[in-house]
Amino acid sequence: MLGPWAESERAGTVEMFPVLLWKIGVLPYDDPAFSGIRWSGDDDILGAPIFQKVRPPASLLKLRGPLIRRAIGEDATDLFLSHHAPSSRAAEVLRRCRIGSLEGHAPIEISELWRTRPLQKLIWERLCSAQIDLRAKKPLAEGLAFLMLFAFLLWAWLCYVCGWWRLDVAFAWFWWRHLDAGLHASMHGDFRHSRWTQKVLRRLYGMLSHRALEYYCGAHELKGMGMSKHWWHHVFPNDPGRDPDWSTMTGVAWVRRHRSAQWHPCHLWQCWYWLPIATLVEPLLELLQVACSAMEALAALLEPPMAGDFAPRAAHAAGLWLEIFVNPGFQLAAFCAQPFWKALRTLILARAVSRLVLYPFSEVQHYMPEHIDLQDKGEEWVVGQLRRTANLRFLSWPAWLLDFLMFHGDSHQIEHHLWPAMSFVQYSRASRVVRAACADLGLPYHSVGYWDGYRKILGQAAEAMPIRCGGISGGPWKGRGGVISGRSSRRVPAQDSTKDGCELQCL
Repeated sequence: MLGPWAESERAGTVEMFPVLLWKIGVLPYDDPAFSGIRWSGDDDILGAPIFQKVRPPASLLKLRGPLIRRAIGEDATDLFLSHHAPSSRAAEVLRRCRIGSLEGHAPIEISELWRTRPLQKLIWERLCSAQIDLRAKKPLAEGLAFLMLFAFLLWAWLCYVCGWWRLDVAFAWFWWRHLDAGLHASMHGDFRHSRWTQKVLRRLYGMLSHRALEYYCGAHELKGMGMSKHWWHHVFPNDPGRDPDWSTMTGVAWVRRHRSAQWHPCHLWQCWYWLPIATLVEPLLELLQVACSAMEALAALLEPPMAGDFAPRAAHAAGLWLEIFVNPGFQLAAFCAQPFWKALRTLILARAVSRLVLYPFSEVQHYMPEHIDLQDKGEEWVVGQLRRTANLRFLSWPAWLLDFLMFHGDSHQIEHHLWPAMSFVQYSRASRVVRAACADLGLPYHSVGYWDGYRKILGQAAEAMPIRCGGISGGPWKGRGGVISGRSSRRVPAQDSTKDGCELQCL
């Protein structure tokens, strides 16, 4: 496992870098157990009775990187094993970097970890035997990213400045998704044929999708340390207690799609108002919230310039206003070049179309209550990933091509969750390996059709719509005494009632 941080004193400077321990988990450098660890000028460990005095290998420096910083304070087992094959050099590098173990904790070899995960190891071996690397051999992703960014600027000029509103409405959803997916891909380590291109593309996509930076990369104050919300989603997909994405479905919302979500009387009508709420009310609410956030970012610049905090405030304000200016979800540039009411109508219509088109992309694959057992089964990590993730199934090559150009790989979410660092250009080949392995091993491999996604969302809304005891007056499904009229007129079983007996699940 990845271990604590130690202080390095070299030439009068103090540098923080990770020390790898043989119990997978990254501990913060100020943990009391490691308060005595220091590196002297000759790289020997001093003042640490629980460690052996050894010289750290040079390969330790090669392991310094974003993934190690992300795992500080967390268990890094899943991250390490999903990024490195059983036969990779990373395991050997990690073995050479072991300098000791905590008192009361026996060292754990990587080979022992793989023996507890035979299915994940087998799928890794099949991927390696098919000669599929996580990184593409040619810089196809980088070239495609620069080409798509140029195409976006051309689209933005035609729509915002020239006023081609039909083109705006027709493709705003595509570019909105692409910009978010570009940041998502760069965060996972795509575009890494060269450090320069990766850095440039991350900056560009980060500026165009500034509001998503904290979700994907973590808070700016943490400076890359600690797991971001998106990394938590990868480690615990569809886990009601630990997946941050689950809270967006089960919190206070207009549409209740699971019994764990808070119930309100308006949910009696949700099957009727679901579509207008999703396409009009929620987008307008987001626009108002973003407008308030933008004004608050400007107001923050007028606050007293405390030591060292003005530059981050200015960078946040500049990034937020740049995103609002050019991002297809906000289009402030169109309001500057076009009549106000024309720009507003175009934006509202484009947001409504975007929500309709992208609903199966963003909602269905990462919200699968029908495949979730709230009780911990103690299953292998790879089985949980397969059970709680689904691919979006496309039946035509134009739909697949659009998904590929969006970079998000929604048609290959299973492969993305099994190997987060895999380039999106490798998903298609990897999916054939995973599908065959699942068929041979009897493992789940879910796929959802595009139009099936809409039926699934509507079904979830209908099943999560409760009925109050004593009858409903004026609701879309009227009934009394547990009988639902207007649907199948079946009696609601008594075992579906809640603990207080006042709310029944609609069947």
